[in-house]
Amino acid sequence: MTTYQPELQATAKDMDEVKRVLKAGADAVFVGHQQFGNRVAGDFTLEDIKAATAYAASLNKKVYVMVNAIYHNDHLRDLPDYLGQLKEIGVNGIVAGDQAIFQIIHDLDFDLPLIWNPATLSTNYQTLNFWHKRGATRAALSNELRLDASIEIKAHVKCLIDIQVHGMSCIFQSKRKLVKNYYDHIERDYDPMVARFIKEDRKSETHYPIFEDANGTHIMSTSDLMMIDHLDEILAGQIDGLKIEGILKPTEYNEHIVAIYREAIDTCLKDKDAYQMKKARFKQAIYQIQPKDRQLDTGFYFKEQIY
Repeated sequence: MTTYQPELQATAKDMDEVKRVLKAGADAVFVGHQQFGNRVAGDFTLEDIKAATAYAASLNKKVYVMVNAIYHNDHLRDLPDYLGQLKEIGVNGIVAGDQAIFQIIHDLDFDLPLIWNPATLSTNYQTLNFWHKRGATRAALSNELRLDASIEIKAHVKCLIDIQVHGMSCIFQSKRKLVKNYYDHIERDYDPMVARFIKEDRKSETHYPIFEDANGTHIMSTSDLMMIDHLDEILAGQIDGLKIEGILKPTEYNEHIVAIYREAIDTCLKDKDAYQMKKARFKQAIYQIQPKDRQLDTGFYFKEQIY
């Protein structure tokens, strides 16, 4: 009988962040390049991925590569070679959200562990069982699910299940460069590296972060998810992967967040009563480093999504 040990996962934008979040307690990091990955925290070349994989392996930890872009025919020319090089590097898995990846891996007879992450489409266990039978070893659930629904899915699938426990979420994506097109329309200089925000209305103090990359325009949530004081419920549900989404956050912030969740998870697994006594301290530690313009909440985990 194996002992339940969830995987603490984090994103990384460069090698410095890879090293710092792994040392802080992450068991796995997500990296990628925006040519093949959607909303990657930073562009990793194949040499960068090779270095990250070797470093993680030296700590007995993992590297997952995001190949979850929305693919068109022109992408498919380079994708098989890219996947082949990831296989040669020996990455621990790839994250995909396009069914084309299944067919390419099958055609090339590649043994690449696949994390199925089609964003808003991972909402029921029958769909995930379908993709598990076709090769998915893990699946990342939709952020719009309630926690009890996520736990129910876990109880009915054979693959490993990952959920997000901290950080911002994407609420809108367009393949078009909407911000750049707008700046061209008003004849103003456009710098893709400058962070931009939109407001829900003129009176609102709520700002939505918006950024663009090779995959288009991404509008992110106004608040950051924080599940530090609900880890007992998550762990009781035997969820396999707990992800910290660090995109658009400084490395120092992500390093601290990983360390806090590492201590909280280990405490809860060892002694639930001790976790209950300490979780107010864990929560306070996050509030102390949280950006003032970013509220913290529990997302959709405890409320019904209405479409």
